[in-house]
Parts: sequence; C-alpha cells; structure tokens
Amino acid sequence: MGRKRILFAFIVSFFLASCTSSGPRQPIDEAERLLALDAAYQTLINIPAKTSAPDSVLLLLTDDSRFWLEAIERAALNEDSAFVEQRPFHEILTILTYRLLLRENVLSEYPDYRMLRFALGEQGILRRAKDLKLGPFETRNDRGTRGLQDSPRVPIMIFRWDERRWKFDLPESMTLLTRGLATISVKKDWSNSKTALTLLQRYYHNVFFNINESLLHPIPSI
Repeated sequence: MGRKRILFAFIVSFFLASCTSSGPRQPIDEAERLLALDAAYQTLINIPAKTSAPDSVLLLLTDDSRFWLEAIERAALNEDSAFVEQRPFHEILTILTYRLLLRENVLSEYPDYRMLRFALGEQGILRRAKDLKLGPFETRNDRGTRGLQDSPRVPIMIFRWDERRWKFDLPESMTLLTRGLATISVKKDWSNSKTALTLLQRYYHNVFFNINESLLHPIPSI
C-alpha cells in the first residue's frame, strides 16, 4: 500500500509539472492544489537521501531553503561557540547534530551536498516528522500547511506555491517542528545550546559518547 501511495505521488507531481512545461497555462483549482500538496510531501519524505541527485531534490525546496542550507553548513564547519550560541534553537540543534555525525563519520556515506542529504536523511529532523501523527493539509493563497492530528490548525510544516508547484520551506518548518523542544530552555532556565546538547545526549546515549560542549566548536580536520 505504501509503494502505491508513493507511486501515486510521483505520478501527480509529474502530471502537474508536465502541464506547466508547454502550452497555455490553465488555472489550477484548490482541490488540485491540495492533491498536489500531498504529492509533494510524499515525494519529499521518501527521497533516498544518500543516492538522490541533488539538483532534483533542490527543485523541491524554496529558494530561501537553499540559501539557508548553504549558510548553515558554512556555520557548522566554521563558526565558534560565541557565534553558534547567538543563533535560534533550531539552527543550534542542526549545527550540533551535523557536527556530531561528522565527527562519528556517519556523514562520510554522503558523497556530496552533505547538509542537504543530512537534512532530508534518516538522522535529520525532517525525517523524524514521519513518526508524528499529522493532521490534514490546508492551503491558503500560496501557503500550504500541515499540523499535528490533535491540533491541525497549528502548522508545523510549511510549503510555498511557486512556479505552479509546491516547494518545501525547510527553515521555517524546522523552526515549527522544534518549537516544543525549544521551550525546554525557558522552563529549565537553560541556554539553547545546553538544551540542544541534552537532547542529543538523550537521543544518542546508546550510540555515541562524549556528546558535550566540544560540539560548540568546529570539528578538527573536517
């Protein structure tokens, strides 16, 4: 059943793309856009992160997402703690996780575009969204959203309608996906970096050791 759903998503995506590639552009009604939104989501979360062609994946993301991926990878490779700790929580968590997986050689399996593949891969925050009980998609103007099943009106995933297709807004979605985690800092009066490190220690406690403040600094020789 899962394979049929994925295949259907690809067919819908291909059909919509072909409709825009030639001939006069016909208006797309909301029912078709909603169907296309679900197809875009299914395509995104089922991308094989290790083997997919980067250019084809980037077409599924907004321009802001592409720029953000480039900037956050530079930060992960180069920024010291003084700069990292000034960033918002979702970026700190991304940087520290990326550095941890670099240090443990997990990302060595990725031939190129490591931050892109990491963001969409099994270790990335986006892929973990598959474990959430999500509600229905909603569209409003050029914005598509999806929230949790228990609170569908509160979005945690954002898509933008651009060039007659839905594109995923990665940084905004990551902000929303980690919003609940970020509140731990406020409740416990912790810094965002301490909260991120604590979460990594809990998540990887049986996998990796030495998850500590050293991750606030660039990984040597990377």
